[in-house]
Formats: sequence, structure tokens, C-alpha cells
Amino acid sequence: MTYRIFSVWLVIGLLLLLFWELPEWLYFANSIFMILYTAAVLVESKTFFFSKTKMSKMFTVLFIIGATTLLIEALSVYTGFPFGEYEYTTMLGYHILGVPFTIAIAWVGFIINSTMISTQQNKWFRALETGVWVVFIDLILDPVALAWDFWQWDNGGFYYGIPATNFTTWFFLAAILSFLLPLQKGAKPTVQSYRLLELMFLFFGLLALKKGFILVACLAILFILFTEGRKVHDSSRKKALVH
Repeated sequence: MTYRIFSVWLVIGLLLLLFWELPEWLYFANSIFMILYTAAVLVESKTFFFSKTKMSKMFTVLFIIGATTLLIEALSVYTGFPFGEYEYTTMLGYHILGVPFTIAIAWVGFIINSTMISTQQNKWFRALETGVWVVFIDLILDPVALAWDFWQWDNGGFYYGIPATNFTTWFFLAAILSFLLPLQKGAKPTVQSYRLLELMFLFFGLLALKKGFILVACLAILFILFTEGRKVHDSSRKKALVH
């Protein structure tokens, strides 16, 4: 149900942003979009990561991921380290320490979604793949967020004005935080786990195309194909294990 609600919200938001301009009184929809995405991811992860875990332990893991990402973002907003120098606008709602609370919620979703579809054979390999998936997400999301004035980079950078430190930090941060999630050897994520990531690539890829960011749009297509390839690979591996 949560997946369907998110999908409908995404389609409505996409149509609004592609063919009209989002009025100021609808800015709250940006926050709801991020919250619904993460809620949908958590529903899928409940049976994958937390089916045998006490609720208190699950919420502790989610809190640590959310609090860590928010505090490191806040550190960067105030000092320029480690992501680089930037500040958030009011587009994403209420701020905590200069960071919209929905950003922390969104990164909980991105990191768990990425960890879920990464290899589950070894925590170190899984961590590396998780970091790569999160960088893929940020390569599509960040230019679009800049174009829609969600946040602003102060000193620019090599990729649409975004510094390399932003991507390297997210790689290591996501990789490290993935160790909080249990390893599920032989387990196959739900189809919706892959679809959620593909929908995010599609959403931001189309918005990038509207802004004329051809490279970002092409990368979005490539990452959708990578995600689908990961799904096919996992399905093949599970069939081989069964036989």
C-alpha cells in the first residue's frame, strides 16, 4: 500500500513539475515526497532486514542512520567539512541545525534501499556497493535539487557546480552506515525494492531533462538499467541456490 501511495504521489509531482511550476503553497509536497519514499523503503526492509529483529533495535538503527547523516550535514553547513560549503533553502521544510529534517529521512531511505539491493554475501563487499549506489543517486538528485533551488553550493565544483568532496563523503558515509544492517545471505529483496530506486532515477532524470541536463538524464537511464541488471542477477542467483 505504501509503495502504491508513493508511486501515485510521484506521478502527480512529476506531472506538476514537468508541465507547470510548483506554487509556493505546495512546497510542503517536496517533504511529503521524501517521507513517502522512505516509508515505502522501510516497509520493504521490514521483512528483509528486520523480520527477526525487535522493534526497539530496528528503530535504534534507523535513528543512528538519520541522526548521523543530519549531524554530518549540519557540520558541513556550518564549517564546509566534509561535503563542501553549501546551505539549504526553505523548499524542504523545517530545519534542524540548518538542515531540513526531511533530508535525514530521505537519506535513511536511500542508504537502506541501496544496502538492500547490494550483494549480501559479505559485509565489506556490500558496503562498497552500497556506497556506489548512493553516489549514483546523488549524481542524479543533486543537479536537479540545485536547479529547483533546494540547496546552494557556495564555491562550485566539477559536476554542475557540485564538488567532488560531496560524492566521496556520501560514498564512505553510506558504506560505513551499511554495517549497521544485518547481512542476509541468499536472501532476495522484493521487486518493489528495485522499483523504488528505479522510480527515483526516473523522477529526477526526467526533471534533469526538463532543465537541459542531458548528461544527468543519460546517467539516470544507465542507472535504471544497472538496477534492473542487479534484480536479474539476484533472481538468477537465488534460482541457482534453490536448484
